[in-house]
Amino acid sequence: MNILGKLLPTTIDFITYRSFSMTVPLYHLQKVSRVHVVDNSKLALDGNVYKRMPRIIHCYKKNNNLTRTRLTAGLGDKVLLAIKGQMKKAIIVGCQQRIRKPNVPQFDKNNVVLIDDDGNPIGTRILAPIPAFFRTRGDLAKIAAIATTFV
Repeated sequence: MNILGKLLPTTIDFITYRSFSMTVPLYHLQKVSRVHVVDNSKLALDGNVYKRMPRIIHCYKKNNNLTRTRLTAGLGDKVLLAIKGQMKKAIIVGCQQRIRKPNVPQFDKNNVVLIDDDGNPIGTRILAPIPAFFRTRGDLAKIAAIATTFV
């Protein structure tokens, strides 16, 4: 082996000596997660074909006994979206999950429904299935009323 081969490490040597740090996989949505807006409002229809997909920029879910917000949000939680250069509130109605939870449906996309400041949905119809437990939660009853299908 020539002296140049001894000085330059090969790719395999580099990978074996390199220490990678892996984070624990999250089972909810977090900041900068891309989502699909599934209601029929004008902003939602234009935002899904805009040059950037809608992204979560803040999660409103509170911890059990702490006043600060959590970093992740799951089904039925309120989030703040960046959509078409605007900030809008939304509720998560579909979430990709890596671990199967009992009585919680699995979705293949991260879906949200846009709401106004009072909690009323902006659109008049939801175009994707939503979980059936939204009917029993009082704060999500308005979203369940405009949904077409339940899972």
